[in-house]
Amino acid sequence: MKRLFVSQSLVEIESLKELLGTDDILCTIRNQQGSSLAGEVPFVEVFPELWVVNDADFDRAKELLAEQGSGDEVERPMWVCAGCGESHVGLFTACWKCGRENDAKSEVRAGMFPDVKE
Repeated sequence: MKRLFVSQSLVEIESLKELLGTDDILCTIRNQQGSSLAGEVPFVEVFPELWVVNDADFDRAKELLAEQGSGDEVERPMWVCAGCGESHVGLFTACWKCGRENDAKSEVRAGMFPDVKE
């Protein structure tokens, strides 16, 4: 198991884990509850960390994160869960609220903020 990425944002770490999971790269998150230790240990010690479980997947995971950060990947459109109606950014492949996978029945939205009228 190798550490791939560290961030102050647990949401960012979870999003990247989801992204890698779509490519069948198994990851785990460490320090999910680390914020409760803030002030007692150095703050960089409690940041959430993304770890690749299988060492053989590490290089591919690094490539995927580099592609994600480069902006080369086509932006995925917003979508609305067909199960509960919750809006999601395109990076997510499953609904955070009800767990339903994004499928052909989910409504695709073009903008980042679908409720805002331009």
